[in-house]
Amino acid sequence: MTAGSDLVGYLVSAGGVVSIVLFIAVWTIRAPRSPHPRRVLIALAISFTLLSVFGIQLLLARFLSGAFKPFDVSQIEPGQATAIVVLGSGSVVAEDWDGRTLSFVDRAAAIRVTEAVRVFRLVNPIAVISSGGDPHTRRKGARTGETMKDALVAAGVPIDRILVETESGTTRDEAVVVAPMLRARGISQVILVTSGLHMRRALGTFRAEGVPAIPAIAHEFTSDISLAFVLIPSKEGLGLAAENAHEALALAYYWLRGWWQR
Repeated sequence: MTAGSDLVGYLVSAGGVVSIVLFIAVWTIRAPRSPHPRRVLIALAISFTLLSVFGIQLLLARFLSGAFKPFDVSQIEPGQATAIVVLGSGSVVAEDWDGRTLSFVDRAAAIRVTEAVRVFRLVNPIAVISSGGDPHTRRKGARTGETMKDALVAAGVPIDRILVETESGTTRDEAVVVAPMLRARGISQVILVTSGLHMRRALGTFRAEGVPAIPAIAHEFTSDISLAFVLIPSKEGLGLAAENAHEALALAYYWLRGWWQR
């Protein structure tokens, strides 16, 4: 699953475009009289132009995300043992010349932490589970669960309320590892924090492990995006296209494997 995700991300990227164009260029040289390479090149140019338009990808992301609304305290049942589960996305690692590293949450994880802090202040839960390992186990630096814990503490969440999970490498791993942690602590009500695009798959994966959860989507996109940014092809559009493709394929894969429950 991780290898497939990496491949999709690469193909829908500047590097992927260069590789595909190079392949077609070699094809054109080897078959100079054939019209097919030229047609493929034109189709490729049109496809990647559409993929890189942020506005198009944003509409697709909204469709894939479904009708999730921002979390409101009225969604929980008072008096229940409640926990917040924050799903990780990744860490950014800096390294000096002596090999020492510093690890920080990436942008997506920071946005999820921000939402987790907002929800924490609303519901005052028993625990906040900071969940996230690394599917690329050879990478240096701290796992996402650890970097999100540091960010949660910096934002005012008491450290004695935070539990850290760093064994997982995928969303399913997170559900499999976190579910027993919740049961062991008698948690009867779970608030799941992740991005809107990821929420549908995350909720279904936790349900498949016997953990129905209340969604709390992170506030990913600001309202001050310019019209030019929305309409002009950009690296941000390609990045969101890769996320959309990953999520659509992953949801189908989880459903086929029986890891996702409606």
